[in-house]
Amino acid sequence: MSDRSYAITRTLSSVFLMVCLLLFVLRTWHWPLMGDAALMHYVVFLMDHGMAPYRDIVDPNMPTTLLIEGAVMHLFGGNSLTWRLFDLSLLGISAIAMFVICKPYSRFAALFAASLFALIHGRDGLVELGQRDLTMTVCLLIGYAFLFTGLRTDPAAHPKKNTKSWMIALFGFFCGVAATIKPSVLFLAPAVLLLAAIALRRKQQPFVAPLIAGLLGMLAPILLILAWLHHQHITADFLRTLTQLLPYFLLLGPRSYPHLILHSISSVMLPVVLLWLPIVVLKKDWITWERAALLVAVLFGLASFYLQRKGFPYHRYPSEAFLLLLLAIDFTTILETKPAHWRLRFTTNAKLLPSLAMAGIVVGVVFVAGGSTAHALWQDWRNQEFDTMLRADLNRLGGEKLANRVQCLDMADGCIPTLYNMRLVQSTGYLYDCYMLSNQPGAERDRSREAFWQAIMKNPPAVFVVSSNDCDSATQRPGYAYQKMSRWPQFDDYLKANYHLDAERIPPHMVNSGSSPSKPLAYRIYVRNNLN
Repeated sequence: MSDRSYAITRTLSSVFLMVCLLLFVLRTWHWPLMGDAALMHYVVFLMDHGMAPYRDIVDPNMPTTLLIEGAVMHLFGGNSLTWRLFDLSLLGISAIAMFVICKPYSRFAALFAASLFALIHGRDGLVELGQRDLTMTVCLLIGYAFLFTGLRTDPAAHPKKNTKSWMIALFGFFCGVAATIKPSVLFLAPAVLLLAAIALRRKQQPFVAPLIAGLLGMLAPILLILAWLHHQHITADFLRTLTQLLPYFLLLGPRSYPHLILHSISSVMLPVVLLWLPIVVLKKDWITWERAALLVAVLFGLASFYLQRKGFPYHRYPSEAFLLLLLAIDFTTILETKPAHWRLRFTTNAKLLPSLAMAGIVVGVVFVAGGSTAHALWQDWRNQEFDTMLRADLNRLGGEKLANRVQCLDMADGCIPTLYNMRLVQSTGYLYDCYMLSNQPGAERDRSREAFWQAIMKNPPAVFVVSSNDCDSATQRPGYAYQKMSRWPQFDDYLKANYHLDAERIPPHMVNSGSSPSKPLAYRIYVRNNLN
């Protein structure tokens, strides 16, 4: 593989990737607020109206998620364009961090990894904008950028001045922030700091101070979050959520481990990964300190994917981002290094490496980047039929007068975003019906039912909106059966005795706002009898 052919491929690939990114940004500018982003906006909206998270608002998300969401909304506004800009800013920051990480290797490696990561995120669709795992991944990338910069040494400098402990502390800090978004990466920073200490010791450089700096940096955001919880007088409520509600939530609608293993790498990335694996096998010197640290991040990302057990595309973001970095670094290193300098396990297969690396770049650019861009542009962001229909029904029933008098029984995909768009406060702080209407028995289900029952007895909603969504998707029947209501006979009987069915709506078109087309959600509206 000649240097000229690689230079031409690199130039053409760079231009193609930039065009894909430009098209992605320009053609998705008007993507609306929906899915989990709308749900988290609604949580902040309820907080602004006097409800306390974990006590009044029943939600398993971590405090840093709420604080980041609230900061964006209060500083820049809570509309869809603001959140689109926030999502694009996260991708831009991740790209900058990747360029810092790839600085000793290749700028093209950074462009390749950052572009594919952004476009795969776009491929996942409108519902994944600003997801918690994306924010967590960006925090980890920033942390790694500080860590690698702090440990990269100048041979001409004095050994004791090579390591910048303040940068190691910032690595720990951003990893701590990531852990307060999703606790599944809590032990990533200590594992990587241990690797760093071993690498420094082998270089006969001081390692105790950087290790302590990193651990203290990681501890700082955790202590800040605990201080915020104490200030809000919700520490006990948060700990109960963390130790009781969250474990129960993980039991609801889980994917099997064979399914998770099969989908741990997105199908669009699989060909590139298969072209990369022989490089790992053939090269003797593949495990360097930095590659080992990146591999640890991949493994923790996979662990986070398995621990959450839902198999959602955005749960792959941590492992995908760092895996793309490894792929990009290895492909470019192979093509920019002379064969005489390779150390191979099997010398007879040496000619395979540049061919595999070139194929990996071409497949990544054409099929992953190009295909993901086309898929992102194909998303139907104009289809807001559920929201339009439900908003019309709620306006017919009173509109603004339904504040504190309407209750959703939903999974956050349909009804809650509509309430946020209408700026209507619910009757209760229950955002999900999963905890009350699940097939999964447990003390937490019984406690949730009792608390919800007491809340609606204290403030009976004038209107219930029941969506067709069911967190027990494995037992969901075809069509729109609403069988979830029968799982709580006491509430089902109460609803039938005190409310009447006012409307049942089914949007007419399929929804193309995710990684694949899906059947639209339907809903029923129940109105209290003798409502004045």
